[in-house]
Amino acid sequence: MNELAVFVPSSFEFNILELWFQDGEEIAYVFGSLSGLFLPLFVFNKKARETHGAVKVFTQCFSRVALDVGLVIGICGSMIGVVAMTVAFDLNADVERSVSIALLTMLWGGIFVGLGYFTSDHRIHIETRLPGWGVVFTLVIFMGAVVYMFVGTEMPLVATFSPFASVALIPYAIVFLLCFVFYSFTDKPWVVSFTDANLLATIGGLGMGIVFWFTSGGGYEAGRAAVYTCSLVMMWGCFLYVLGYVASLYLNTQEQGNYQIKTWHLSEAAVFFMFLLYAPVGATEWQRESKDQAAQRANNLAQQQEIDALKAQIATLMEQTEKT
Repeated sequence: MNELAVFVPSSFEFNILELWFQDGEEIAYVFGSLSGLFLPLFVFNKKARETHGAVKVFTQCFSRVALDVGLVIGICGSMIGVVAMTVAFDLNADVERSVSIALLTMLWGGIFVGLGYFTSDHRIHIETRLPGWGVVFTLVIFMGAVVYMFVGTEMPLVATFSPFASVALIPYAIVFLLCFVFYSFTDKPWVVSFTDANLLATIGGLGMGIVFWFTSGGGYEAGRAAVYTCSLVMMWGCFLYVLGYVASLYLNTQEQGNYQIKTWHLSEAAVFFMFLLYAPVGATEWQRESKDQAAQRANNLAQQQEIDALKAQIATLMEQTEKT
């Protein structure tokens, strides 16, 4: 087991809790967006509250919303951060810390999804519908949270995040419009068709962006336009996904949308993109780099010793020349 000792750092710093709660902006964004959805649902389910009690109904409203869109809300926030970091790329910036902060919204979305799964109780039936006032309340809260994240990046909002500011959303638009060419051949409600088309367009646009990234050379700096395309497509895809979900709650088509399954499809695509973009250094890669660096240091030391020896010989020859 001694050969594994090289994998063990001399000391560990467990500052993960400090990282999670450093500013609170990420958890406020995710939980605030979710509360804009489950609070109107809780108010709307008056009969369920009278039957099962307020606490149980409140828990089930939170559980349902978290399972349906919690992770998508988190991904949307993370992609806002990735878009901003890609535009404001700086070789001297602390990229690792910036990436960890950007991923916090996705992390908190996953945590709330896990809580929703744990507290879900199918014996307590809640009606997943939003009244008109609930839709307005939800949209104000969610869009306010998104704008709050936009402003927090300190980037020009229109130039950086607008879908019309560049050609970055063309891959998304191609797939989305192609889906609606065949809309007349389906019997699904328009909200369900919109959500399906948005899902396909988001994943398809992400795939086109990744292909564009590899054809540009695969490097980060040379492929920043492709990275920007991928992250902007994911950001707007998640944003429209939540809007479609709100519309389905108002039109009572939520059960036909299979939102929990679609959420996992989006999360798989997002996780793949994030690991492709910001994969941490693994143990074997670190070991190979350490060996290469050690060999390079030994080579540099040997060369320096040779240089010092040559300097000494030259100095000796110069002294002998001066004497003669």
